[in-house]
Amino acid sequence: MINILKVNIEDAYELSLIEEECFSMPWSMKALEESIQQDMYIFLKAVLDDDIVGYISLYRSFDEGDMVNLAVRKLHRGKGIASLLLKELIKACHQIDVQRILLEVRKSNDIAISLYKKIGFVEIATRKNFYEKPVEDGIIMELKVMEAISTIY
Repeated sequence: MINILKVNIEDAYELSLIEEECFSMPWSMKALEESIQQDMYIFLKAVLDDDIVGYISLYRSFDEGDMVNLAVRKLHRGKGIASLLLKELIKACHQIDVQRILLEVRKSNDIAISLYKKIGFVEIATRKNFYEKPVEDGIIMELKVMEAISTIY
């Protein structure tokens, strides 16, 4: 069974390993530690058999949130973990009055885009050459929390 829990500072090393596995430009352990300790961030982890198999993070500014990362270890993809993390993040945002969540996703990341749309995100813009390694456009997506929350509960 997957449990979604709040990340603590001791989890930074495991999150850094997930970052290295999932992203071409991973966050350092130090950057993760610094962010985890800041009140404006929400970090949630997916735990299976005492192992962190994925995580999600969001930077909050007033009533808006920027989803920073969503990562699931390759071995555990396709099991609904990303969807669970997203839904729990939306619930957490609702509890602290975040009205909308924004994110950027690689234009070629069809699996992620499909998941985001299924949850209720809509494409609102494109950022040319937003990503590096490789250079690629980023799709900006938005979710209105109040509209999404009724489908989650």
